Amino acid sequence: MKQQRLGFVGLGDDTASACLSMLKIMDGRSGISWSLSDPDAADVLMVANESTDETRRWEHTSKPRIVVYHHNEPKPSASHVLQHPFRVMQLLSVLEDVASLLAPTQSQTPLKTDLPPSSIQAGAEAADVGEFWDSLHELLYGDFPAAAHWYVAQSDEGELWLDARSRRFMADPLLLKRMMHHNIRPGVLRACNAPATEGAVACSLFAMSWMITPHLPAGLSSWISADSAFQLLRWPSFGSLAKSRSDLTLCALLTKKALTRDQVLSLSQAAEDDTDRFINACAMSGLMRYDKADLQTLPGVSAEAAGSRFGGLIKGLRSRLGLSA
Repeated sequence: MKQQRLGFVGLGDDTASACLSMLKIMDGRSGISWSLSDPDAADVLMVANESTDETRRWEHTSKPRIVVYHHNEPKPSASHVLQHPFRVMQLLSVLEDVASLLAPTQSQTPLKTDLPPSSIQAGAEAADVGEFWDSLHELLYGDFPAAAHWYVAQSDEGELWLDARSRRFMADPLLLKRMMHHNIRPGVLRACNAPATEGAVACSLFAMSWMITPHLPAGLSSWISADSAFQLLRWPSFGSLAKSRSDLTLCALLTKKALTRDQVLSLSQAAEDDTDRFINACAMSGLMRYDKADLQTLPGVSAEAAGSRFGGLIKGLRSRLGLSA
């Protein structure tokens, strides 16, 4: 797990304590472990939305800054902001966004792989997104941990670079934008000895999984048993990714308790393809727990009861998102 240091500037002890308590709760649920540090040694700063000698000292720092403002104040124009009192999911989301800035992005050395270019190109011509998916799972969760730092997958339209240590991808921003609506057919991930090129941007493991899963064969991934019990460890950070009402319903439903696939389909009324895509993406990202142990069978759900539960889920979802009832 990647270690990052968080420093507080101009914030009271109670605010810092609340933040650290939430980070302790989230420990182990993301690819990054955050620890307290003084501002000089910190990787990321949380700065009060005030103009004081202390905050002005860090106005032009190269370190990522998260500006903390109170709920009764106008939202600052900074790139990364967080409203106080904190909410766990908002805190986690902004920290994930900031963490992507800490990944290596600059290198003017031409990228080199362990295979001859002709060999890689031949693989790209016959690329199967299922092979990319299987190779990604093997690197992240296989019996043997990833031996290299960087891996590359060649596609019809460009390269996807995996930082195996932070579990983040790097790619050309135009390529990532195109992936939101098209299958670029990435091939098998192969070890390489150079970081991503200059101008590449970071893409979270969940975001990459969410863009890839629509192009996989129907059903659950081969390593996921259909009779497993599924439970979401935390809400995924969709950001600018396309999501539907059923996706948000699945988030709310699977956060509460472990359910079988059939139970999820019955309670959520979501389409099978949408449900499988959600499970596949969350499982690959480490956001979903799934196993066969201690399955709790639910009684049959009538249409009326299912509708009532669905309405309750939506009401709870709106409340969680801070929307009016």
